Amino acid sequence: MPAFPFFNRSAFSHLLPLTCFLPALITPGEAEEALPELTVTADRTLEPVSRTASSITIIPAEEIEKRGSFGLPNVLQGVPGLDLYETGGPGTTTSVFLRGSTPGQTLVMIDGVRIGDPSSTDGSVDLGGLVVTDFDRIEVLRGPQSALYGSSAMGGVINIITRKGTGAPHASMLMEGGSYATGHTRASLSGSTGNLSYAFAVDALYTGAFPRYGYRITRPVTIGDGVTPLPPLPSEDPTRKGGFHGRIAYDLTQDASIEAAIIGTSSSIRFDNPYAYNPADVFNPLNHQRENFLQGFVQGKADLFDHRLHNRLTFFGNVTDRSIWQRQSCYDANYNAFDCERGYHGARLGAEYQGDLELGPFGLATFGLRTETEYASTSQAPAPFGTFEPISASQSTHSGFAQHQLTLFDRFDLTYSGRVDAIDYGPTFTTWRVTGAYRTAETGTKLRAAGGTGARYGSLYQRFSDYGNPSLAPEYSIGYDAGFEQSLAGGRASIAANYYENHYRNLITFDSSASCTSVQVFGCYNNIGRAETKGVEVAAEAVLVPGILRAQASYTFLVATNLDTDQPVPRRPRNKGMLSLTYNGIADFEFEARGYFVGENPDYDYTAGQNVMLHPYARIDLYAHYRMNENLTWFGRIQNVNDARYEEVFNYGTAGRSIYGGLKVTW
Repeated sequence: MPAFPFFNRSAFSHLLPLTCFLPALITPGEAEEALPELTVTADRTLEPVSRTASSITIIPAEEIEKRGSFGLPNVLQGVPGLDLYETGGPGTTTSVFLRGSTPGQTLVMIDGVRIGDPSSTDGSVDLGGLVVTDFDRIEVLRGPQSALYGSSAMGGVINIITRKGTGAPHASMLMEGGSYATGHTRASLSGSTGNLSYAFAVDALYTGAFPRYGYRITRPVTIGDGVTPLPPLPSEDPTRKGGFHGRIAYDLTQDASIEAAIIGTSSSIRFDNPYAYNPADVFNPLNHQRENFLQGFVQGKADLFDHRLHNRLTFFGNVTDRSIWQRQSCYDANYNAFDCERGYHGARLGAEYQGDLELGPFGLATFGLRTETEYASTSQAPAPFGTFEPISASQSTHSGFAQHQLTLFDRFDLTYSGRVDAIDYGPTFTTWRVTGAYRTAETGTKLRAAGGTGARYGSLYQRFSDYGNPSLAPEYSIGYDAGFEQSLAGGRASIAANYYENHYRNLITFDSSASCTSVQVFGCYNNIGRAETKGVEVAAEAVLVPGILRAQASYTFLVATNLDTDQPVPRRPRNKGMLSLTYNGIADFEFEARGYFVGENPDYDYTAGQNVMLHPYARIDLYAHYRMNENLTWFGRIQNVNDARYEEVFNYGTAGRSIYGGLKVTW
């Protein structure tokens, strides 16, 4: 295990000690207030979080609503082991990394359905285009999870779970506005009547935002030639996003039900092209993107044998369409540049059966089969002869998985699982995972450990594009983690810590020295990469003063190394953390101060072709809401209250001090 670095020159010098000693700050009170017990689906079945041996973070609905106006990046910030990078503000391309893995090695799902774009280079998810409509919770599951969730779950899984309707009909309308000409509206309706439950929501956002490239950067910035100074920045680069969600369920009998859900999002952004060689093209208004996403599923559930066998059959599908207009970005046969539109279409269709068999004292057996077909196609308009080769490809994956969960002596929770994935006309690969947790109710201690393998097969672009290699082998990883969770002060505080390692091989990397087919002259994709990630994650929360003051903190130490070059992997900071204090001492009023701290972060300057190191930074956000009565709540927030100048991606700007406010009406 690596030694912790010294933090004398950054805000981290006080974060970790405060995280570890939060419980010592607890003030005794007459009324005890315990932290809530949550349920999760980390093992593909609903279970108390105290029973899972996996490393998991749950973000509840109230936290999602508080921070989700612009989308998911602000919601997910502060989760241990997770990194997010926006390329210039709301709606722009946003990559997610879990435990140092790449975006393509991080599986993102909505209601258990994978949402990565099959037409993208690595099949990963761009979180920038998603809209927060009506989410019940988000589960962030860390560590290799391919044994249960298949390809891409090498670094972990982010599962976004939409709300189900319950109780009497309930409706709400949220409206807010603020800095950068921002306006945001969200409306929802949910409830149940008899055997029917329902939940519907819509969301719309407009923000003038700020120039993506060069905004609030004090050093000299150049265009793509690495020499010419950046021209004057435009006044704004607008973002428009909207989305809807609907979910209904009907109980056919006491033992059978059917459920259907649909979710859709649409986004339109103007982006900058810093790699243009003509200064006028960098901020040209023609540079814009539109993206649409639609997903639906139908699921039937049935219990048999006196509720001992739970059956679930799901049919699912999603589609992603992107259109990108860009100035002077396409070339004719003589390499003369012209304006063009590029189109990307990715789709996914499939079905999955899962059975859960209760074995009494012998635990729970989970097993299932899954088939999924991915499609990808690209287009260009106009497309002169000899300059553009469209992709039109598909691949099907057939999978089987099994898991056994067993509790011994009412203290030791053991889980072991395995999976086989077979790709038509491609490779077949197996993965496994074993977890164990020992709980002692007397001391509130849980000791946990997990180990397993991850895998990811090549994307359609990596296999079938001009630079593709149909013979690619899957990427593989093996990883483990171990740690503890400790409840303190009668359940009013908790602390958790994990150490983990992941070793990657057969990584799919572009190889400029290879030609995989007779028509390739500039290289192709090959299994030539190796990497290693290891680190420590710490999280703590406490009720400091019952009914008045609560605290949360997290810290991540990460070492991510490219073993081929022995260099740090870009955009994986070694040190980062979060600290939050929430005050509830006035009736119907809540105030939260939340700070984010990020240490030095390696990145790459593509205009100059060299490695760079981004400076450490600290950012503080303030949130407040006041419930006037049963129907009306006022809320507001100040983001980056300390007006920190920082970069998530080299030369791409981030917002300065920003103020937002609004109201929520419920009935």
